[in-house]
Amino acid sequence: MDNTPLTKRPWFYIAGWLVVLLILYGWQIQRMGGLRAHLLEVLFDLLLVFPVLLVLWLAFFSQFVLPVQTFRDRQKIFDRLLTDLFGGHGPAIFIRNGQQIKKEGEEDKKGPGVVWLDSASAAVTHTATKINQVLGPGVYFLDNGEKILGTVDLHYQVDTVGPKDDEDPFAETGELSKDERRKKVKALTRDGIEVVPIITVKFRVDTGYPREGEPGSRFGFRTGLTKNAKQNEEKDKEAIRKALLGEGINATNELAPRKMRWNELPGVLAVDVWREYAAKFTLDDFFEIKYDIPLPPPQPPQPAEEEIDPLTKPVLVSQDHRRLGDFMAQLLREVNKILSQAIRRVEGTPKRTPIQPAAPAFAGPLAKREPQKGTALQVINAMVEMRLKYAQVPTLDNHGRLISGSLPSREYQILKDRGLVVDSVSVGKIRFNEKIEKTIIEKWATSWLKSAKDEEARIKRQQDVIKTAAHERAYRQYADRLSSDILRRQPPDAKEALKTLLLRTRTIILTDDNLREQMKGEVEKLGDILRWVEEEE
Repeated sequence: MDNTPLTKRPWFYIAGWLVVLLILYGWQIQRMGGLRAHLLEVLFDLLLVFPVLLVLWLAFFSQFVLPVQTFRDRQKIFDRLLTDLFGGHGPAIFIRNGQQIKKEGEEDKKGPGVVWLDSASAAVTHTATKINQVLGPGVYFLDNGEKILGTVDLHYQVDTVGPKDDEDPFAETGELSKDERRKKVKALTRDGIEVVPIITVKFRVDTGYPREGEPGSRFGFRTGLTKNAKQNEEKDKEAIRKALLGEGINATNELAPRKMRWNELPGVLAVDVWREYAAKFTLDDFFEIKYDIPLPPPQPPQPAEEEIDPLTKPVLVSQDHRRLGDFMAQLLREVNKILSQAIRRVEGTPKRTPIQPAAPAFAGPLAKREPQKGTALQVINAMVEMRLKYAQVPTLDNHGRLISGSLPSREYQILKDRGLVVDSVSVGKIRFNEKIEKTIIEKWATSWLKSAKDEEARIKRQQDVIKTAAHERAYRQYADRLSSDILRRQPPDAKEALKTLLLRTRTIILTDDNLREQMKGEVEKLGDILRWVEEEE
């Protein structure tokens, strides 16, 4: 039921002004001699002048109701305003960020309507017999019986599945909603322990972004007049169509199945993949750094796009080719092409070359890098994200170890068929039953001394390796510094070579403040050796 106050309803506003105008008109007629003296003029005004003025008034102001450019669109607005006068208009809906803003019962109207989508929204319409059209950002006019089937938000979507950040999913509080959040993401490890994470997926509808200076939405929807632009627009419409028409039924509750929205699918797939890989590891594996973190396989290069010459780039006036401005734009484009070809012939400019494709996302050093060591949770994070983002993914055995070869990702193909693309996936804040946590702590308390001694021995081995490497490096650096003078001076005999080494060593010590303070005795000994060498001469 419409709860709008009476004084704020449009018909009350129109009727009120109409009564005021009729009173003024009657008062003027009375001043001119009364109704009987001017009966014909009054009938002429009421039956002809007033309706004509009303139509002209509607025709003028209809041009400013909606942001349209073409005469045909203005005519459609005028038609719908006339229809509204007789109560036969259809739905008038504004869609903002994928959400319909409308009056109650607006979608049930069957006459010709209008829908206005902001730059971050898209929609699909239907009639009683077919899917009618895909709508990107802009103003569109609906035919009789045409309705909105569904809407999408072109922003990046973030779906968080699992318990809330500050709640204990294992606490016995009897809250049905909390129990449902836990069941959505719970998984069993290889040793049969229930673990509950928080899974976050960032994704969007797989629409492309317009190039700089080209029409379209900055949130991802391309439009234009060129052949390539029209093809891109059709691709974006197809992605939107797939996202909405692929919506299924969530039958987790058999008594009350519900429609699963297009933006719920990535979270559902991420949970399925998480459960699959969690079953490959024990609970202890989640905290031990002993597994190879898999890397995404190299991706194939993207096809190159032909560079657009600014001289031949069309001047975009509107999306309606029937306007005179569009005809002039096409004519200007042909003139630009002729001028561009003439300039090339005169200057000898080579033909345009296609833009080189961007390097593969994982080519080069990253593709050749060896996998790093990490915990089972890091491995699961990497695999869940790859299963949703890439067509081919690495393979793990039943114990979570990385093996050779790759497999096609079924989840990636499902998302592609639904017109969705995933940006990132995160599986974190693993929680398990408090009893299990106490058992882990007790186990750690009984084995901490052995673990600490093992860690101490490991650190000592690392220190020995580092010290040995540092000594060898210092010897090489010292030998290089000593030999530099010998190579430069080339002493004639062994005595001169020894003298050169001694002088170089003393110079190194005296020019370094730290060495000079710590090696005073060595400097005196070097002086004695030098005096002995000189006396032997």
